[in-house]
Amino acid sequence: MTGRATDPIGRPDEQVRVFLAILISPQARQALENCIERLSGLAPDGVRWVDSQGIHLTLRFLGNIPAASVDDVLAAQGAAAAACPPFSVRLSGLGMFPNRGKPRVLWAGVTGELDALGRLQQEVESQLERASFPRDKRPFAPHLTLGRVRGRVSDRDRTKIAGAVSSVTLEETGPWLVEESHLIRSTLTPQGAVYMSMGSASLAPPGR
Repeated sequence: MTGRATDPIGRPDEQVRVFLAILISPQARQALENCIERLSGLAPDGVRWVDSQGIHLTLRFLGNIPAASVDDVLAAQGAAAAACPPFSVRLSGLGMFPNRGKPRVLWAGVTGELDALGRLQQEVESQLERASFPRDKRPFAPHLTLGRVRGRVSDRDRTKIAGAVSSVTLEETGPWLVEESHLIRSTLTPQGAVYMSMGSASLAPPGR
């Protein structure tokens, strides 16, 4: 769907926290859940692990925007999706941002038709720019966040966390077909973020 938001958003001047993303397969989600369970048993305290049900492959994080702008974002999402055919990706290894020496974000990578994934992300950027959203200046690095290291963690524990990531092998799963993108609303609560799709857009069928 590319029309109005399906999630009630309240007043036009209300701020909503949103990002554009693609969903992962149930098999991939289960593999990541298993991976997080193993990592949490090996790493010292100090990592805020992500709920596997909230893992998405983010195309563009927009942050807080006026609710009145949601329809513009949905239209940009629809135009970007219509310019790109479906493609497949699969899980591929674990890593850390910014580096192994001082990890802050722990992630799983993806591989497969990365050129097609990159094209979709660039189309999203172009269409959002036309809708008056500035381009993200950071290079696109497709990943699935598994956990975030808290700021108070010592260098010694960060080294142990990096060692835990290096010691775990992500189980192999088959590829999944990406046929749509979603505008996701992220509502922060004391128990963690709650995610809801505000609207989806189907990628163009091959040959269209």
